Amino acid sequence: MLKATKVRIYPTPKQAEFLNRQFGAVRFTYNKALHIISSQYRRHGAKLRAKKDLKPLLAVAKKSRKYQWLKDFDSIALQQACINLDKAFQAFFDPKLPARYPTFKRKHGSSPVTTA
Repeated sequence: MLKATKVRIYPTPKQAEFLNRQFGAVRFTYNKALHIISSQYRRHGAKLRAKKDLKPLLAVAKKSRKYQWLKDFDSIALQQACINLDKAFQAFFDPKLPARYPTFKRKHGSSPVTTA
């Protein structure tokens, strides 16, 4: 059985700034993974799995100059973004579920983040 606890937090302005940056990093990871999967499928017909193929690339991306800013954020939350995208694709391809193709996440709206 899985359990979750939702809590309301009252962060200080400094903490709120960090959380907004964390949410942005998670959203960036999700959107970048979705872009890679979609473009690879369109160009080459290759089906990539977000969990299996792209999650390991996070470590490589953090070492690159272009994406080294991702080091500042919780790695579990970034990995969970890839897992969530993988679940979205599984739901899309499952004929029993009425799920739509995964969409890019926007800045405004809810910002759920999973971490340990």
